[in-house]
Amino acid sequence: MCLSAKSGEQQRAWSCTKPALAQKLRVWHEAKRSILTALGTAAVLLTVLATYAQLMPPLPASDWATLRQFPPLSIPQLAAQRDVVQNYAAEHLVATLIGWTLVYVFMQMFAIPGTVSLSLLSGALFGTLRGLLLVAVVSTLGSCACFMLSRLVGKPLAHAVWPDQLKSFEQEVQKRKGNLLNYIIFLRVTPLLPNIFINIASPVVNVPISPFALGTLIGCLPNNFLAVNAGSKLGELRSFTDLYDAKILLVGFGVGIVAVFPIVWKHLASRREQQQEHNRYRPTAASVKVE
Repeated sequence: MCLSAKSGEQQRAWSCTKPALAQKLRVWHEAKRSILTALGTAAVLLTVLATYAQLMPPLPASDWATLRQFPPLSIPQLAAQRDVVQNYAAEHLVATLIGWTLVYVFMQMFAIPGTVSLSLLSGALFGTLRGLLLVAVVSTLGSCACFMLSRLVGKPLAHAVWPDQLKSFEQEVQKRKGNLLNYIIFLRVTPLLPNIFINIASPVVNVPISPFALGTLIGCLPNNFLAVNAGSKLGELRSFTDLYDAKILLVGFGVGIVAVFPIVWKHLASRREQQQEHNRYRPTAASVKVE
């Protein structure tokens, strides 16, 4: 029996007269609680970051003014921030690495724009190879932090924001249960799904953390390489559009091929095995009994 709205239970009344609307309201009500929980978590982590910043060796006021412009909107701003961080790291390398890592993981965890600039800074400070290693590990940690946060509070939010995409993603994951590592690598290398969607939706559709982490580490190598390599040649950039210079894209494409090659090889090997298995049990003309 439907409850009346006179009792103040409007949502229950709608569940009888407007079930679709009631379902949407219920989903968004649960999502609101998830958002508040995520904001509370962000506030706690921001407090940790602020406390660490206070404990670090002090920076001159002019250097702080330069860093407050992060994320930079132009190459000159990025170059100025690189100079500040470079000078600071020359005397306080460990403190700089810890601070850079904490900021990167926090921004990746809450999908805050600016991690590309941090990757550029990594290339400018440490060079291509060491910078790539650092960014690959830290960006994977940040994605895993987002994964774990979504596992705790992200399900209602994902259903509210991406209801249709989530159903499609869940179906694709179910079809590839035995090959999730290759699937995650494929998604990271290609632009089929946004990274923030992959981070939040993966735990919701029961992707285990192991293939998610390893697939992220390998699949994000091309994009990380593009940013770090460009950062190591910061003096040659005139604007952020130069990140997509033909030569740099070609090298990134090569890194992408290397990352995807194991997937293709495994797929081809699996198909060969299936074909051999099929041929083994397929009856030959000699074995067919003629009646």
